[in-house]
Amino acid sequence: MTLTSAARPLGARSATARTAGSLTLGLALASALTAVAGSPAAADTTGGYEMCPTVYYYVVPEGSPGLEAIADLILDDPERADEIYGYNEGRSQSDGTALGEDRAVQPGWRLVVPFDSGGEGVYEGRDPLCVVAVDQANAQGVAPPSPPPAPPAYTPPPENEPSASPSADADADAAAGPGDRPKIDPRILIVGAVVLILLTLLTLFWQPVFKAIAWPFKKIAALPWRKPRKPRSARIAAAMRRRRAATESVISDPDAVHRAGGAHTDLLSAPAEIPARPVAILTTLDETTAIVPVGATPPASSWRVVGTTTWRYARGSTAPGPFNFATATHTVVRPMTAGVLACLGTLEDERTLVHVDLTRMRGLLAVGGDQRVASDTVRVIADALHSQGLTVRVLPSGRPLHSLIPETMPDLSAPDPIGGIEHSRERPLVVIVPRPLGTADEHVIGNIPPNTLVVAMGEAEVARWQWKADEDGSVDTGALGLRVVLRLPEHRS
Repeated sequence: MTLTSAARPLGARSATARTAGSLTLGLALASALTAVAGSPAAADTTGGYEMCPTVYYYVVPEGSPGLEAIADLILDDPERADEIYGYNEGRSQSDGTALGEDRAVQPGWRLVVPFDSGGEGVYEGRDPLCVVAVDQANAQGVAPPSPPPAPPAYTPPPENEPSASPSADADADAAAGPGDRPKIDPRILIVGAVVLILLTLLTLFWQPVFKAIAWPFKKIAALPWRKPRKPRSARIAAAMRRRRAATESVISDPDAVHRAGGAHTDLLSAPAEIPARPVAILTTLDETTAIVPVGATPPASSWRVVGTTTWRYARGSTAPGPFNFATATHTVVRPMTAGVLACLGTLEDERTLVHVDLTRMRGLLAVGGDQRVASDTVRVIADALHSQGLTVRVLPSGRPLHSLIPETMPDLSAPDPIGGIEHSRERPLVVIVPRPLGTADEHVIGNIPPNTLVVAMGEAEVARWQWKADEDGSVDTGALGLRVVLRLPEHRS
């Protein structure tokens, strides 16, 4: 039997420890060879040892603490004691005992160990337990039993071959021709160029880009159904605050009616190819704007066009302060504008007063929507026209409309609601209907005399002007394109 000491040292042991271990291993090996040589198995007279595989085994010395200590000694890992136990469980040692569940080991046992074991007491040779079994079989003259499978043999890892030097690689690339060099996919170049362009544009124009991305989300967030609706009492209180602010703006600028009347007369008297007949005048402390029909020609001297139906009074750059129309114009303001303009309130900016020329339209003005605001709208119109000296009649409750309006032939040449009618010195009759019109009043609406203006609540298909009052205290004037925050009606004594 050939016996060889395992000369593979553990990586964590020093050179001095390896030298001492080698000397001790040599002495132990000489003793073992002497003992084996004196045994019957050493003579190898009967044969049979070739069946014993070559393994690594460990000779247990005196005072060995156990498998965990052995695994830590020869494998540097006490947790690998289970491998040693699996190789030697139930195998009879030379003294007739075997490794059991208690994992107790005896001095002199030869334990088969993994192939990567090393250090003092580890040997390479034929399986010592198999040799003992062959010796016993030869002594009894029987065939030796089949040995248990041995652990896998140790195969040293291949040595890493040194890589070629960078200079050699460079020389190889230089020796290779242009066709042998790796080519870059043009699609990669195109994608890289596109990404670079997009990043450049994003760097230069990141603000408008992010605004454009956020725009649809802002619109969705601003939708009415996404906002919780306030209680009705809170909505009414907010509307009253807006209307009080509009009323205070009207009261704080008492001269606004004179400026609006002066602008109105200036437009009516100015020479133009198509005379301007304004239907509304907007005034602030330092600006006057007129809403006129489409196609009118503005006076070249004082008005400039800012929209299709919007003109603005252009005062000179050296004329500070509020607007001052010509003296000749002021001399005819009151006779020509009496009963023409009615101040309804302000725009939503709460500083621009709205004066509507109600007498330039005839027929029915219907105010629908919220009944409370619609009723106040009718009252504000009635008060404004009455203060201008017009005859205002209020239809009593329960009486039909024809009781106040005589039956006449319908005026088939009625103008459009924006253009109005030609200016006339005849004062119109104003009929206020503080209720929605019924079916009995429909036949009267088509026969309203030319000099009569009917202001009623509700909605009507035959109305010349159809306005809509909202709960927030504003009124949509329909064809005029203005949204007016309604002023509060005057208190009646």
